Amino acid sequence: MKWYFADLPSGVKSMLRRWGEMLFGRGASPLLLLAAVLGSVAGLISAGFWDAIAALSAICSYYVVRPLNHLLPLPWTWASWGFLLPAAGGALVGLLAHRVFRTPHRLGVPAVMLDARREWGRIPLRYVPSTFFNSLLTIGTGGSAGREAPVVAMGGGLGAWMARRLSLPPVQRRILVGCGAAAAIAAAFNAPLAGVFFALEVVLGDWRSGTLAPVMLASVAGTVVCRAAEGGPDASHFQVPPYQLAVWWEVFVYVGLGLVAGLAGQVFMRALEGAEHKFEKMEVPAWVIPTIGGLGVGLVGLALPGVLGNGYPWAALACEGMLSWKLLLLLVVGKILATSLTLGSGGWGGDFAPTLFVGAMVGGVYGKLMGTALGGAIAGSGAYAMVGMGALLAAMVRCPTTAVLLLFELTGSYQVILPIMVAVATATFVSRRFSRYGLYHQRLRELGGPAFEMWTEGAFAHLTAGEVMRRDMRTVPEATSYHDLLHIVTESPQSVFPVVRYDGTMLGVVRLTDLRPHLVEAGAGDIPVVAAELAIEDVPFVTVETPVREVAGLLAEVEWEELPVVGDVEDRKPCGIISRQDVLRATLATLRERGR
Repeated sequence: MKWYFADLPSGVKSMLRRWGEMLFGRGASPLLLLAAVLGSVAGLISAGFWDAIAALSAICSYYVVRPLNHLLPLPWTWASWGFLLPAAGGALVGLLAHRVFRTPHRLGVPAVMLDARREWGRIPLRYVPSTFFNSLLTIGTGGSAGREAPVVAMGGGLGAWMARRLSLPPVQRRILVGCGAAAAIAAAFNAPLAGVFFALEVVLGDWRSGTLAPVMLASVAGTVVCRAAEGGPDASHFQVPPYQLAVWWEVFVYVGLGLVAGLAGQVFMRALEGAEHKFEKMEVPAWVIPTIGGLGVGLVGLALPGVLGNGYPWAALACEGMLSWKLLLLLVVGKILATSLTLGSGGWGGDFAPTLFVGAMVGGVYGKLMGTALGGAIAGSGAYAMVGMGALLAAMVRCPTTAVLLLFELTGSYQVILPIMVAVATATFVSRRFSRYGLYHQRLRELGGPAFEMWTEGAFAHLTAGEVMRRDMRTVPEATSYHDLLHIVTESPQSVFPVVRYDGTMLGVVRLTDLRPHLVEAGAGDIPVVAAELAIEDVPFVTVETPVREVAGLLAEVEWEELPVVGDVEDRKPCGIISRQDVLRATLATLRERGR
């Protein structure tokens, strides 16, 4: 794998070569060194982020809630002024995000996926501190969210920044983004294998050997550094008891758990999407909305304190079988509601931890019911709670390999392999019956990215849009009259026409289908509009470096026959057109060439 050094000082070039050869052997790619450095930094961030959350939570409890409860006791003995903390955290998050960091939308896993699959290192560096402080305020004050997705976002953001600073080519930029994500998951759970496959299966969707090596190294580095910072190789913030399989036929009981987890995953996804849409329709300032959501979370927490924060202590109790089925069921409903209020209102944090929490409670309820029905012949409910975590994760995120390996690494037991494989396979199948995309892939699709779940080493894996596109395209100046636009359209075989500003950048596009209503209105005559008024500004486009396999995925999702191709995402200057026929011809030509 060659590395592009043109924009680096000679001293930096020689240093990286020397360090890379010293650590990995002569001729090794400096990308491995960068992956190790990035993984180590992500591990430190993970450890520091967790400690910061614990410190903020302790400060709020001891210096804010405790004095208020003493000076102004509430009339209900079971109540605490702590129910206002999520609202206060939401208010601070709204102000920081909109007024300080200028980051109105949180940087989550889908944004990292978009950057890795399409934009190649475009995440602004300011999103790293913004994610740290906003997520810290959300989780530390009791918001129902987890630390894993924020650390993935910070690791991916640092990988993107490092790739930009070193002027890496696009392929290596996306690999570094994946390295940051892998190290973050590995450090969060002390699970290096799960970190590797999360990056390959979800973030990158790329299983090639050239991608695997740096991602593996980053995952190991993140795990080692985080464990060293937190107290040793066995240190972990989420520990589960050893898994036990009582009898061999119990494996088939987990089919039902997979079915229940698949359905529960759909309910959770619908709740998250519904809450987000409801909050978007509120006619209040955007920075106020997280405060409203935080107040709702606090009220839910009055009745069910276990739903606040990431909830790992309560998930651990479920895995030990120490909760009643009624409480488990209440925690399922409460956690879904609290997480929807937190994230739907604009709170920063992740849905990875809430997914594991709900999965543990769902599995616990199922285990209690099966234990009653089968007369105690099977393992306790704690075993089903552990498997339920992986099953719900696979159902929502569509990451079956990651789910299996995560449970294996958390339990350290080979006995969990068969039950978790059965439950994950069933949950994934059931979830696919209801929705084509998982939670992250659906959001990636809404962001305009390629939402397919995996890239494969196909026949046209190395072709780019620049090699396939048609350069002899017609563009339309923004001031072009309707009469002149009709002449351009009738003389060209294109169906999509980029509308350009005076400086050559693309304002939007005009499609043939968009002109038909105006033709009927004006009787095919001239009407007083110009091209800029007819242009669609929300345009799915690709760059010359976008792989053709990505273009194929994007064309499969949208209803456009052609897509404009730009030279660079920032300047948006159109340089060609690529259509479904172009992609098909390129694929067939490559297949013929390989068949010779």
